[in-house]
Formats: sequence, structure tokens, C-alpha cells
Amino acid sequence: MYSLLSGLWKYTFQKDEFCILILGLDNAGKTTFLEQTKTNFNKNNKGINLNKITATVGLNIGKIDIAGSRLMFWDLGGQEELQSLWDEILCRVAWNYLPHRLCR
Repeated sequence: MYSLLSGLWKYTFQKDEFCILILGLDNAGKTTFLEQTKTNFNKNNKGINLNKITATVGLNIGKIDIAGSRLMFWDLGGQEELQSLWDEILCRVAWNYLPHRLCR
């Protein structure tokens, strides 16, 4: 009975979730793209002033709900020091969300 009610609840209220990984070199505009996208699609989000965006240290995450779906953006910093972590992060994301063929 619990499974039936749980499934009905998820079917009725849960949104499909899609993860989007934004990778690029330093100063390529990844965070600017993320902030403009959040501002365009979230009515209550004023966003960050584009002149105040600084280099991403680590990771920015943004969520946008569109037509019954949730888009989750992962904006990874593009500094040379962080690029060595891209493989590991991509592998962990792939391990959680994709078939397990991508990781060694």
C-alpha cells in the first residue's frame, strides 16, 4: 500500500530533474550565462549584477523550474588549478546520473 501511495505522490508532484554541467576555460562566461539564465527563468530571482561576478572558486549550482521539469546547472571554475579536477567531477556526476560506462 505504501508503494502505491508513494508512487502516486511522485507521479503527481515530483518533477523530472536534468543536470547540466557547464565547463570552460577561465573567463569564458560560464557564471554570467548561469546568472542570466536564472534571471530570465526565475521571476523572483534578481540575479547578481554582472559587473560584480568574479572568478568561480570551485562550484556554483543553480536550479531552474520550467514546465514541470527542474534543470540543475553545475558551473565549474575554469582556473588551471581546477581543471585537473574536471575528470573526477565528471566521473562522479556520470556515475550518479548516467550508465556506468564512462568511468574507469
